[in-house]
Amino acid sequence: MRHLFLLLALLGLVGIALGVLSAVRGAAGPHGVPFSYENYGGPGSVIAGLMLLAGALYLRSVWQERK
Repeated sequence: MRHLFLLLALLGLVGIALGVLSAVRGAAGPHGVPFSYENYGGPGSVIAGLMLLAGALYLRSVWQERK
């Protein structure tokens, strides 16, 4: 199960990184204004990444190891 929690956390970090990169890429446009082009899609990948990361950390904290 620890591997599953780690996988969820990594997917969350990747989602956050992709969301930040897409926002920064928009800032490199002709006017330098982030979030200005139509196909940006909003902060969905950042929010999903934060949810995955929070879920993985929560599950890891409540998981009881077998002894």
